[in-house]
Amino acid sequence: MKEILIYGPIGSSVTARDVVRQFQEARGEDVLLRIHSEGGSVLEGEAILNAIRQHDATVFGQIDGMAFSMAAIIALEVRDNLTMPEDGWIMLHDVRAGGAGGTEQDLERALVQVKAMNASIATKVSNALGISEEDAAAKLKDEIWMNGQEALAAGLVSAITPAEALAAQYWSDEWQNVPIQFLRSTRNPVPNEADAESTPSKPEMKLFKLFQNDKVEPSLELAEIGPEDLGAELAEAQKNLDEANASNIAALVARDETHALALTNALDEQRAEIEAKHAEAIAEKDAAIEAAENSSEKQANEILAQAGHSPVETVEPEEKTVKEQYLDLKPGEERQKFRNEHREELKDAFGSGVLR
Repeated sequence: MKEILIYGPIGSSVTARDVVRQFQEARGEDVLLRIHSEGGSVLEGEAILNAIRQHDATVFGQIDGMAFSMAAIIALEVRDNLTMPEDGWIMLHDVRAGGAGGTEQDLERALVQVKAMNASIATKVSNALGISEEDAAAKLKDEIWMNGQEALAAGLVSAITPAEALAAQYWSDEWQNVPIQFLRSTRNPVPNEADAESTPSKPEMKLFKLFQNDKVEPSLELAEIGPEDLGAELAEAQKNLDEANASNIAALVARDETHALALTNALDEQRAEIEAKHAEAIAEKDAAIEAAENSSEKQANEILAQAGHSPVETVEPEEKTVKEQYLDLKPGEERQKFRNEHREELKDAFGSGVLR
């Protein structure tokens, strides 16, 4: 038998997509639908109801702790095969529209939708309790609360299972008519129901723990805890969270340092490679210039050889002295101009009074 869990808010923790997929995977196989939910989206719940109705084998139901609101409607769908512990709870109420807003027409459309949903739920409750739809609608406005024994007496469940001691972890302010059996006072315990209204202390929901054991499934054991126990557990949870955060931060720092070192090494390798390529390019350029110069001299000698002349070696002409440049000029105007431009140099070369 395949188990499908309706644990948590319907539409967020529990989605119709996931539940329908699990029913598809269980084709031809009996299913145990385990419920512990505060309810949620009506439309998501309707999709889950359709999956239950279309399943081709028997669907059994088991309320593990609470079936509130839309979760209770889902539970009623399998009431012929539904069990719950005597300290479990079923709660049904009117639809609550969340996030309604917009124009007047938007609000009117939302109101029409809510009324249609309320009518549909009233019909389901009427069939389950064997009462008229008007009576069902009136009861839904006030909220319907039933523990295991009350649900069995009303015909909503087929059998009672041993107490699981898993109750809703919600403040009483969430609902309007929470039964006194579901509550306890942390400051002034109420000795009996008759004293409940006269007791000024604020009631709070019972808190229970989910114990882990060596079984595949965690066991649900009674562990009613007070503020001091809860404080110790929260402190331990915070300690574990801090240690996990510290470990994660250390791992991130180590990863970042490793990444930075690898990046530095890669940059050094790229720099060395670029410098080597640059030096190689300069060497190739120098070699090309030298080859070009040698090639010019070689080509000139090849031309001389073809003409029957001896090869020559090209050399840079030696620079002539001022005196030699002067003597190479023709006497007259050229020498006079040269003397005017290089008078001091020629005076040093020839001596004072020699040049005229």
